[in-house]
Amino acid sequence: MRVRARAFLALGLAACACAKPSPRQPEPVPTAERRDTLVLPPSPLIEPSPLPAERVYASVRLAFVGDINLGTATLPDGVPPDSGRGLLDRARPSLKGDLVVGNFEGVLADSGTPTKCLERVPQPKGRRARKQQPVDSFTVRPNCYAFRTPTMLAPRLVEAGFTHMNLANNHANDLGLAGRASTERILDSLGIRLYGPLGRIAVDSVRRGDSVTTVGLIGFTTYPYAYDLLDIERSAAVVDSMRPLVDLLIVTFHGGSEGAKAVHTGEVAESLGSEPRGDLRRWARAVIDSGADAVIGHGPHVLRGIEFYRGRLIAYSLGNFLTYRGFNLAGPLGITGVLQLEFADNRTLKRARVIPMFQAPQRGPLADPDRRALDLIRQLSSEDFGPTGAVVTESGEVRPPVPPPGTTP
Repeated sequence: MRVRARAFLALGLAACACAKPSPRQPEPVPTAERRDTLVLPPSPLIEPSPLPAERVYASVRLAFVGDINLGTATLPDGVPPDSGRGLLDRARPSLKGDLVVGNFEGVLADSGTPTKCLERVPQPKGRRARKQQPVDSFTVRPNCYAFRTPTMLAPRLVEAGFTHMNLANNHANDLGLAGRASTERILDSLGIRLYGPLGRIAVDSVRRGDSVTTVGLIGFTTYPYAYDLLDIERSAAVVDSMRPLVDLLIVTFHGGSEGAKAVHTGEVAESLGSEPRGDLRRWARAVIDSGADAVIGHGPHVLRGIEFYRGRLIAYSLGNFLTYRGFNLAGPLGITGVLQLEFADNRTLKRARVIPMFQAPQRGPLADPDRRALDLIRQLSSEDFGPTGAVVTESGEVRPPVPPPGTTP
């Protein structure tokens, strides 16, 4: 019995030993290669951003004139009657454009003495003078050209259609810093954009529906309160720095010799007496090379020729436009006009036109039936610039010269 019991016990232990579970094997760890192939849960669908639409530019119409002086309180009978109403009436139909630009010669202010005309009075000499503390006194030098335009005349600019005024010229400083500040304040209050002083560059947008073109205006002259055209390298750098910021870049300047004999644009640096007034051909071409789309000049008080350089228009002087008092208007000094430019929606010059006018003393610009401005610009463009001179038609169209056969324009 005991033997059988032992046998059954052995068999039971063997059975228990056979039924015991084997140790659990560790699960395999995915390798880096396997992790890369793991299937991730689907992410939300992200629509790709649409490509930006191609920029569409607007066509731009511009109008330019030369020197403007509405009147001056520094000369006898220098202020027009009735606050100057009517002086620009005959020119208004031609002053049409998205930007209408003139050169304001003088200072807008109702008080102040022209600092450039002050002359020190000699002090007395001798024993009596030595006993007194010397005090400088001044008087206004006669025949000094300085212009203080009463502020009541300024609205005539708005009524005529002007949108922009250049203040880079020799008469902008006739009353010093205070005069320049007064002029800027008055123009700003009227909504007229100004440019020319250091740091003042006009940038405007022209819109037509969904199309838009930004236009920049920079003014240069030969004085330290404005961008200086005597420094050609720096002028080119200023233009180059503005080029990427606008679609159209127009540069204007006030320089060159003055007077009836100054109709020709020389090939060397010009001066007025001992005052340097710029190497205008070299300067204008340098700013074209730096990115200007057109260059418009004034300063000599007469019209000058127009040339095309690298396909860009350079008008070297638009002369006097409205100079009520203190300016000689005899002969070529009284011949003037409006230069209209139209740029197409691809930002190339589509059309240029001169509307001929003339100035009668104290009457403002008038239409010229004799079209003397066209004859003068045509003659000077040919004589001064030859193969690069503009072609001026009888209707006033200003066109690039026709290149000789076999050459590339």
